[in-house]
Amino acid sequence: MTDSPYRAFKKKLCTFADGQAGIRNPFVIAAVDPAVEHRTAERLSEWASGTNEAPAIDGGTVQPIWLDELLPKTKVYNLSVALGGETTPERIEGTMQDRLAEELVQEMISNEIDDDKLETQSHIVLLLNLGSLYPFTRASELLDELDRRNVRSTIGIPFPGDVVGGKLSFFGGDSRHYYPAHQIDGQIREVHLQQ
Repeated sequence: MTDSPYRAFKKKLCTFADGQAGIRNPFVIAAVDPAVEHRTAERLSEWASGTNEAPAIDGGTVQPIWLDELLPKTKVYNLSVALGGETTPERIEGTMQDRLAEELVQEMISNEIDDDKLETQSHIVLLLNLGSLYPFTRASELLDELDRRNVRSTIGIPFPGDVVGGKLSFFGGDSRHYYPAHQIDGQIREVHLQQ
């Protein structure tokens, strides 16, 4: 069945990893029903490890990065926790929004993705559990920061939200286009994970 956004997401990632040129960088984003974001992340992690099916890429590799596990490794997160009762929730949220994407990408570059893989499009990086970062950062901020840092890996983001008028809406927020990313049509739902 080719109308599955889940399959289309994996296929597009492999197409980029095999050398297809992207709009700017080889970034792929797919809307996911927020209720199945974690199941989708687990399935993609299994796909990355070749548990059920191996990714169809010649000589490429797939690496899942769990954003919810990366979050506590950032300085801004630890600062916010330390300041907890000393400041307002609005100030903590503002500080996180100002610095989180930059620090997450720095953590990926420094400690998660091997230097040689940062330079190669045949390495797919899956940014999983994006919803755990809400409301502190967005997919667009992560993609922009990866672009600024000249990361050449193929990046895939399952995006918890809806497609509204061809644009992605993060947890019911404003709909917007993610220009640096190739957007998969449709929303990954429970039924697509059972195929």
